[in-house]
Amino acid sequence: MSANHSQQLIDAPRFASLTPLIEPRSVAVIGASSDPTRIGGRPIAYMLRHGYAGQILPVNPNRAEIQGLPAFASVAELPQAPDAAIVAVPAPQVLETVRALGRQGARSAIVFSSGFSEVGEAGAAMQDAVVAAAREYGMRLLGPNALGAFNSNLGYYAFFSTSLERGVPLPGRVGIATQSGAYGAHLLGMARQRRLGTPICVATGNEADVTLGDSIGWLVESPEIDVVMAYAESIRNVDSFLAAL
Repeated sequence: MSANHSQQLIDAPRFASLTPLIEPRSVAVIGASSDPTRIGGRPIAYMLRHGYAGQILPVNPNRAEIQGLPAFASVAELPQAPDAAIVAVPAPQVLETVRALGRQGARSAIVFSSGFSEVGEAGAAMQDAVVAAAREYGMRLLGPNALGAFNSNLGYYAFFSTSLERGVPLPGRVGIATQSGAYGAHLLGMARQRRLGTPICVATGNEADVTLGDSIGWLVESPEIDVVMAYAESIRNVDSFLAAL
């Protein structure tokens, strides 16, 4: 990845820089699984089931094929730089995974892995190193400890909640931004029961980089969204939150 390309990503408007994460043309899955019930397998199963038209690039050093898709032994072997990369590996492996994605030119990462600032000082230090690596390469990072994001208009599900097993969101023009993955899944369920269409959702997790405000701001600017439903437990970045309003 060239320094010039990295600088272009850093200089992009803050909200617009989430587009590769929410509207990706290609998705790598690091820690991909052939088991659709596992954290690294469920997003692949969702996207295959619901017709994601972009490329899905599973990464697993022990498999040549994942859920019918060609798999790659490492991030370095990916045939292209993915717009989004799901990171579903143990916490100690996340830093090197993010660095490898940055070297490959990935534009965003969704870190499912837990064991960071939510567990204490050592986890917080590891989280700081991860977000520093992402910023070094101009890459936006959702999480860590994030349920993920989806855009059902595209059949894109970088999201591991089992709530989608009961049905994907209905078509509509309501977006969801939530800090709590559990409560976000609850909102999705209530919306579906009330026949309310919520095609785009972002669950921010620890907000090491992408914040609730960033997510709201992207949804507000999206021509596909008229109403934003948000759930906050605390406002960790006041500036980005106020900028979104």
